[in-house]
Amino acid sequence: MLTREAVFRQIDADRVIPIQELVGVQYDNRLRMPMRFCRRGREYEIVELISSFREDLPSPSMLYLVRVREGDVFALYLDLTEPVDLGGQTVWRGQWVLHFQVEEEEDILVDIRLKQIADFHGHLCPDLALGYRVSQYALERLALALMGGALLRVIVENATSAVDAIQHMTGCTLGNQRLMVRDWGKHVYTFIYGEKEGLRLALRPGVLPENPDMTALEQRIQAGQATLLETARYQTLLDQRVTFVLDTPAEVLFVARYVPVRWPWEQNGSALLRCEECGEPVLETHLVLRNGRRLCLDCLSGMLPACMTPWGD
Repeated sequence: MLTREAVFRQIDADRVIPIQELVGVQYDNRLRMPMRFCRRGREYEIVELISSFREDLPSPSMLYLVRVREGDVFALYLDLTEPVDLGGQTVWRGQWVLHFQVEEEEDILVDIRLKQIADFHGHLCPDLALGYRVSQYALERLALALMGGALLRVIVENATSAVDAIQHMTGCTLGNQRLMVRDWGKHVYTFIYGEKEGLRLALRPGVLPENPDMTALEQRIQAGQATLLETARYQTLLDQRVTFVLDTPAEVLFVARYVPVRWPWEQNGSALLRCEECGEPVLETHLVLRNGRRLCLDCLSGMLPACMTPWGD
């Protein structure tokens, strides 16, 4: 079944089956989406609204990308072209057009490990590819140390999709406390393989080519102004960046340095105590004593001035 990303990839490559037929549609005004449509005597139940677009801002006409129960993806176009004045209120008349069907896509992933990571994460994107490559590179360079029984731990300096790839590749997770995430917005990864030894891998400055078109499209998508074709084009540009990350030698992508490092141990016991403000159970290690009361961080933040909250909000 096509993922959302694959749908746009296929559309940008013009891998669609034109239909252009008038169809009957059941529309849910509360959900603001079509629920089923009828074509040539056959009824199709819509199980997912992938996305919707207003292609022409002056017109209220809408295009809906939908997935039916059988798994196929169609483009339904609500063509509203005739405004009618009813007692001072404008009502639009129109028709539903089944625009096209998206062709199925061949799997573009050859590396089974990468496919497993993409399935776990939900899709393949540039940050996920970076996490895969940096983990692959680190495991290759630290192979002898790890074969000797060294315990691997990782410090990641971002909270992007790369974290999922690193957890899957290394077995270091937030849950087993062998992964620490410091969201400093940097593609910097320190793989600790001894008590005080670590391999620091940092993305080289300028290694990812800038693409003004990609930036502009991203801004339009985030603002909810992108058309279907613009969204599809953005997916193609993302795919090109993924390909670049996967094909570029690791030594070109990352600066590698062996550094002295100490794992910042944080003991999380299992004992639960009640917060004396909200009454909810909290790990004992996460309670803070304030004015003689044991409080959770959430309640504590609500009692502090905004500039003094633990997260700086």
